[in-house]
Amino acid sequence: METANARTAEVISGETPGAHKGRPGVRTGSVTAPAAAAPAGPPPLRRAAVASAVRLGSAEARYACACSIEQLLADTAACPTAPASARALLDEVRQACQDLARAVAAGPGGRFAPPAPGPGFLERAMARTAAYTAGLWQTGAARGDAAAEALLRHATDWKTPECYAYDLADVALVHGQATAWLAATEEPAPVFVVGIRTGGSYLAPLWAAAVAAAGRTAAPWTSLRPLRTAGRISLVPAETGRLPAALPPGTVVVAVDDQPDTGGTARAVRDALARRYPEARDIVCASPGRTYAVDGAGIRPLTRTSAVREDAGRLWQLLAPADADRLTDRARAGGAVPADATAYRVTPFRGPFLTAYGPCATDSDAAGAGTGATGTGTRPTGPADGTGTAASTPPPTGVLRISPRNTPFSLVADEPATGTPGAPDARPRAYHFRFIGTGPHGAQGAEAVEALGEFLPPVRHHLDGYLVTGHEDGLRPLATELPRMTGRHRRQALEAVARYWHALDHLGGLGPVDPTVTYAPRERLATALERLRDRLGRPLPVDGAWLDRHLPRRAAFGGIRARVFRTSLPYSHQSWHWQVGAPPAPDAPPVVRRFGLDWIWGGTGPLEAEISSFVVEHRLDPADLATLRTAVGDDRAFDAALELAGDALWWNVKSWLRRCPAPTPDTARRIADDLGELARYVTGLR
Repeated sequence: METANARTAEVISGETPGAHKGRPGVRTGSVTAPAAAAPAGPPPLRRAAVASAVRLGSAEARYACACSIEQLLADTAACPTAPASARALLDEVRQACQDLARAVAAGPGGRFAPPAPGPGFLERAMARTAAYTAGLWQTGAARGDAAAEALLRHATDWKTPECYAYDLADVALVHGQATAWLAATEEPAPVFVVGIRTGGSYLAPLWAAAVAAAGRTAAPWTSLRPLRTAGRISLVPAETGRLPAALPPGTVVVAVDDQPDTGGTARAVRDALARRYPEARDIVCASPGRTYAVDGAGIRPLTRTSAVREDAGRLWQLLAPADADRLTDRARAGGAVPADATAYRVTPFRGPFLTAYGPCATDSDAAGAGTGATGTGTRPTGPADGTGTAASTPPPTGVLRISPRNTPFSLVADEPATGTPGAPDARPRAYHFRFIGTGPHGAQGAEAVEALGEFLPPVRHHLDGYLVTGHEDGLRPLATELPRMTGRHRRQALEAVARYWHALDHLGGLGPVDPTVTYAPRERLATALERLRDRLGRPLPVDGAWLDRHLPRRAAFGGIRARVFRTSLPYSHQSWHWQVGAPPAPDAPPVVRRFGLDWIWGGTGPLEAEISSFVVEHRLDPADLATLRTAVGDDRAFDAALELAGDALWWNVKSWLRRCPAPTPDTARRIADDLGELARYVTGLR
């Protein structure tokens, strides 16, 4: 361990590993750009988090950035070979989170209490955190250690807490919730606050600040990462071993996290804390707007308060029931819809998935069902691009969930569109509202989406966490139109696709990973196919022999480049997500649009995953494959992607399982036919 620690310390003493290693040359269109050295410091998405917080300037923006650093650093520091300096920095970051929590609780007019953690602290903390994570990957900390690998994967990911994503909450109210709970306790007792990552990293500091203000701190607040291994939830010994050895007599432990579903994670953490502190007076769980007990009888609510500001009048608070006038007024006030007399009606926004496979029993036709502050809100089962559906029954806990992600909608006018698209006088006939995240995380996501504006309609806005786009007439799926295009336009369209991937690498890069860390593509697809076979009640056109021929047992987690970025591929893989329109002028390239490019609901992946999915979904012929290879400009990654072409089926199988819980016979037949087409194309690539 000392040797590994020494190697890691050597890595983090300078620049990020690989900072001066040349990148493969990349092409923009048909012009090859020179290879450039990767910038020193944190990977792009980490740098963007700090830059966005500094730009926004608010207490909540700084707070969210500090909390993000805490959960990244805590995962890294929990690895057995992490250096002691990482844990020392973690203590500083946690204190900074608590200091900033006081400023958040004070509201928009509140001042930063000195010494307020400023931009310089956030920049240094993020840089050192990224260097620690990269150093542990480089020194092989994850090799042969499943827990360390899981922790480093978490530390490399870009996780959005539910309070900013699909279980919305105004975080400042959490401090008031904690203060009220403390005041209501009959006998004041010391309190030890434990955050359950990831959500707990963003919520526990607010509890800790309230506890400190009441003079009842039993120990500095901390956070823990439950890991799912071998079908069970366990905590990391290196992390639990650093918990306080004992707590003051009569201490109450408060475990803070996002809202529970089954309560399994809360129960695992509660049981571990009970074993660690048998003398604790009580162990209480908390989430925005609620405290509750977890025991053999299930989840028992103890107190309830509002998790959101009731009178804020945000779009997602006006959806239940959907009211066109109120929604239009808010959209006009926020500049998302022109301030004229046009009348709009509200319609649910549905993507082509339902058209292709038909509705299921859990679909809701009401645009605002389950999303308002007074609704029954449910856990989302689909993405923010209109392809998902809301669950029909609330979770077993009966928790209020505000999830606008489930219900994208459109404001549609009966009048035709006017003006030139993108011009100041443009008046699209319809505006589509898709929720991509609120708060500082949502703002950062909106900035990333805007940087990818080439692939969006020219009329667009960001309001109340929604990406609002003016409807574009004449767009058609690229898969349908590509074979009909002239050679020049086909090349230009495929070059645009490659530009999108290079932009993901540039904007959403998450840094280097250990090239020896792998995943099991054959096993995960086989498992998913078995579930799909049971769901459809019919044989499938993909069997074990096909899997053996077309998928390796292991593949590199970071691809051939050992580098990952943030991607929306987990929900936006199907071919219709790429749309194309006619060129705006005779000599201009075709209009290429990417539907579902916001990655807040996505995941972490290498370039190969994007390439293989696109190739298989669009059934590219040899000429188009050669064109795309040239546009990508990385033969090794392209060849590796073709070797993993069979892995592209997994995205579809996963979507069918998630979004077709009770398929009709026609839906089952269509799924089996589509699966067969995908499999036959992959076979033809060999």
